[in-house]
Amino acid sequence: MSSDAGPAASEEPTLSPAEGETRERRDWSDLGARIASGLVLAIGGVSAAWFGGPWLAAACAAAVVVMSYEYARMSEPDATMKAFWFALAGSFGAVLLASWQFLGWAVLWLAACAAASALRRNTFKGVAETSGGVIYVGLPVTVFLWLRDRGPEGLETLLALFAIIWSADIFAYFGGKLIGGPKVAEGLSPKKTWSGIISGTVAGALAGYACGLVYHVAPEFRMAWLAIGALLAFTGLMGDLFESFLKRRFGVKDASRVIPGHGGVMDRLDGLMAASLLVGVALVFGPRATAVLFGTGL
Repeated sequence: MSSDAGPAASEEPTLSPAEGETRERRDWSDLGARIASGLVLAIGGVSAAWFGGPWLAAACAAAVVVMSYEYARMSEPDATMKAFWFALAGSFGAVLLASWQFLGWAVLWLAACAAASALRRNTFKGVAETSGGVIYVGLPVTVFLWLRDRGPEGLETLLALFAIIWSADIFAYFGGKLIGGPKVAEGLSPKKTWSGIISGTVAGALAGYACGLVYHVAPEFRMAWLAIGALLAFTGLMGDLFESFLKRRFGVKDASRVIPGHGGVMDRLDGLMAASLLVGVALVFGPRATAVLFGTGL
């Protein structure tokens, strides 16, 4: 009897783009791992921020060690260890300087290490990606650490960042899964949708408003927290999209597989990194803003 009378029973039917998108949205297989690892990271992050000092510095140092390797692995798979040591020297040194509140020196050190990383290349091809890794990994973590001790509202600043960015991440994930719809930039990240971006931004705005209530901010400044929450949430989501661009540029799916359900440390912290940079710049140019935005604090 001929064996080619029809398709094999085990063959998957060809799906239309719409059917493929629906199947992808209904796939919740990674949800358990995402929740479990997310809770562990949240508890560790809040604890380190709460105690501050050497605890937060150690957590930031551990993060840049892993992220330096992740970036080196993505950007220079044929010279990973060389790229890793340059990125690590820059970011680790900057974290140490920031832990002593020497932000200016930390930025100069990052710039010097980025230049040194660029000079080791024999050609101009890939120089921006290579030297940029030192800045991309080191600067946001350095600013985040600096924010903790820059003033009496340091702890409240980090907790607000956590609340806003995590709310945005969670609701962007579920908004994209449950609502779906048009993609933000399918060429960069085929899973990110406008429904997820909008859901995450709204959630971040509400988290920001909640921070204003928790910190006993004067009523006239609570609406400012709504706007701040929306801006930081959107910035974090764009930071996530930018990392998707980097991964597409380097031809990898995840920075690594260190965190179950999330990928790498860089995949988990990209939104927080982008938002930390924005807050750092804002406070450099408006250092007294926290006096009104945090009320009496916790």
